Amino acid sequence: MAEHDPVKTLLEKTEKAGVAMLATTDAGGHIVSRPMAIQEIEEDHTIWFITRITTPKVEEASADQPVNVTVAEKGFWASISGTATVVRDIERKKKYWSKTTEAFFGESQPEDSDIVLLKVDPDTGEYWDSPGLPATAVEVIKGMVSKEPAHPGENTPVNL
Repeated sequence: MAEHDPVKTLLEKTEKAGVAMLATTDAGGHIVSRPMAIQEIEEDHTIWFITRITTPKVEEASADQPVNVTVAEKGFWASISGTATVVRDIERKKKYWSKTTEAFFGESQPEDSDIVLLKVDPDTGEYWDSPGLPATAVEVIKGMVSKEPAHPGENTPVNL
């Protein structure tokens, strides 16, 4: 039987989701979340996003405040906490540039100084993984008719 690697599960399923909610803290101390396309999650666990330097998330992420990346995708939910930095790597921006990226950035190009990368270095994460709707329904029904709580999936904390 193959050994289960929770770090690999967390990162691969998060990257496969394609879009995550990136949460930062604004100057007033309020948590602000917005959807962001995940460009890549590297083997060292780094999560990459592409954005404009003029967006509030860049200032909020650069203010030595923790950030959080969350996904919800067909029976999989994840929360990854860490810190973020702005990176101005033109070659990496070119690597991530696509027709979809162009749709969000209009006339801008990867070489433009207002387009930057947001690099998230995760510290911890946690995920919930459900075996699918039928198995989840069975577990919920078992929990309803017995005195035992339902266990509709796996919950795993992960140190990154």
